[in-house]
Amino acid sequence: VSLGYERQLGATLTVGVDYIHNEGRNWVGYDLNPGLRVDTSRTGRVNRTDLLGLASQLGVAPFANIVNLRYDYTGETRYDGLNLQVERRFAGFWSARAGYTLGYARGNNSGAALGVNNFQLLAEKNLDLNLGPMDTDRRHNLTFSGRVEVPRTTGLTVSALFRIMSGRPLSIIDTNVDADRNGILFDPLPAGTYTGVGDNAITVKNEGGRNGAYGPNYVQLDARLGYRLRLRGARTLDLFAEVFNLTDRSNFANPAGDRRNAATFLVPNALLGGGFPRQMQIGTRLGF
Repeated sequence: VSLGYERQLGATLTVGVDYIHNEGRNWVGYDLNPGLRVDTSRTGRVNRTDLLGLASQLGVAPFANIVNLRYDYTGETRYDGLNLQVERRFAGFWSARAGYTLGYARGNNSGAALGVNNFQLLAEKNLDLNLGPMDTDRRHNLTFSGRVEVPRTTGLTVSALFRIMSGRPLSIIDTNVDADRNGILFDPLPAGTYTGVGDNAITVKNEGGRNGAYGPNYVQLDARLGYRLRLRGARTLDLFAEVFNLTDRSNFANPAGDRRNAATFLVPNALLGGGFPRQMQIGTRLGF
């Protein structure tokens, strides 16, 4: 469901606002052979229960691992987003656009195509414990872009794109224990503030539950410098240079959220996909 409004202000400026609401239903795992650990330790023996007696029906040995039901469509997701934009069309020698999105994506699963439920205990799904932000949730997304044709240069253009996005969610857990004894080492730590150890470690505020904290944000500036030569007839020759991540900022992927591994707990050690160091490329384009 979407609802939007756009209005022109003056000869070159428009403002717009859009509200988007989306609800989804998807598959979420349900184990037909759930386990129950004998104690809350990490290494305690896990005894499994064949809920439907499938092994005996098939005449095979008892299953030793998870047996997921692939048609349990009890997963629910929901997204609400407010999009704001201001745009100045090209006039005179410049154009620009600013856009901002305030969004919230949540559900009783991560939103993945094959969602996982880490809170099932024997036959009980406990999907209420799995409620939390989706893995793709980004609360804030701000973008500025623009293009300038430099006066009196007969063809020199400068353009740029600047993006700021808040971090994506992660779960703060401790796999030293299996508090609910369901055989799955995924038990979120209580709400509070957590800090990693070592160089570059970050501090997060954890709301508790699945995806209760948020990782590093994303900031990147890309720029382009170009010059157009007008050749004979309708032909043109464009010369350009493009710089990606002009400020050479490191945009990190979410760190590990498992407190058991102190060396990697909340220590960013991998770049986000597309978060490469500063790069430059030059090129030409012949139009005819």
